[in-house]
Amino acid sequence: MQSALIEGLGDTMNIQLCPIADGGDDTLMVLKQNLPQASLKSAMVTGPVAGMQVQAQYLWEPATKTVIIESAQAHGLKLLGAERHPMESTSYGVGELIREAVRQCQPDTVVVTVGGSASTDGGLGALQALGLRCWDDQNHEIQAPLSGGDLCRIRRLDGSLLSAGLVSGNVQMPALRIATDVHNPLLGPQGAATVFGPQKGASTEQCQQLEHGLTHVISLLKDCLKVDYADLPGAGAAGGLAFGLLHCSDNAQLIAGSQWIAQVLGLPETVAAADIILTGEGRFDATSLGGKAVGNLLALVGNKPVFLVPGQCQPGLQLSDNLYCQPLAQDEFSARAAMANPRQALRAAILQMLPLLKNHLQIS
Repeated sequence: MQSALIEGLGDTMNIQLCPIADGGDDTLMVLKQNLPQASLKSAMVTGPVAGMQVQAQYLWEPATKTVIIESAQAHGLKLLGAERHPMESTSYGVGELIREAVRQCQPDTVVVTVGGSASTDGGLGALQALGLRCWDDQNHEIQAPLSGGDLCRIRRLDGSLLSAGLVSGNVQMPALRIATDVHNPLLGPQGAATVFGPQKGASTEQCQQLEHGLTHVISLLKDCLKVDYADLPGAGAAGGLAFGLLHCSDNAQLIAGSQWIAQVLGLPETVAAADIILTGEGRFDATSLGGKAVGNLLALVGNKPVFLVPGQCQPGLQLSDNLYCQPLAQDEFSARAAMANPRQALRAAILQMLPLLKNHLQIS
């Protein structure tokens, strides 16, 4: 949390700067600023696709014996740049990162924040890295890393290492908290493949294939481990990674990422002390209100005025009376222009909001 005094609008304003996150990209950076005793550690793990290695970071907080893992560090869409591999992408590296963090730190709790993923493998890739074994219809073991396109090939699972809670040697799986950034279930019209597959480059046909694969592994995991988490709100987060990680141990559970991070940041207290709120979002749409950081922020503000500057805003989205939205761009053409000079685009958007801002601050 940072504080600054800014001269402007004819008066001096006390600005509290509070970066927020919901579990996706850059969550570790935001948390590190507010956890001074925590240290960043790193491990070399499999990236979003086979053959790709990435140096992924995680946070170790010794005071509470907690490891915090940002899953996008291992299987994030941003790691692929402009490339998209919806059928070949895997969460295997997330499992490797969990395994390495537990080996090195032996924590009491592991918090895995999910979001920004490139994969739609139901978390089977991560489970494979943590000991799950898979066989095809020829009784050949499917080699790592398992991807979303491999799900339909699986005919048999062995989860004995998972059910024993073994990560490495005699190191037991600690309490696992999976911090989700959405409320979506695993399957259906609001599920992982249908809603988020297109963002990861999947065609309509590929989304259907991924949906079929996810449906297939639910029954296999249920037969193997005797549990079914597919309908839980949030199970579809990060291409079903949340669903998969729930099978790691009996001591795994989903938590709301934006709410958990807000508590770490002291966001409720900051909002309570503020007169107005100024915030931003990459694209403000219906999903923003379903577990994302800005949606959680809006739930905290009550009737206080909120000035939102997103990159884009979903057309026709109904806004509350106290929310003022000024997007940087209205369409793809203007979005490209805004991204050419985002600082200038942000300044222009705020200048357009100045009359309303002055009115709320009662500045002439």
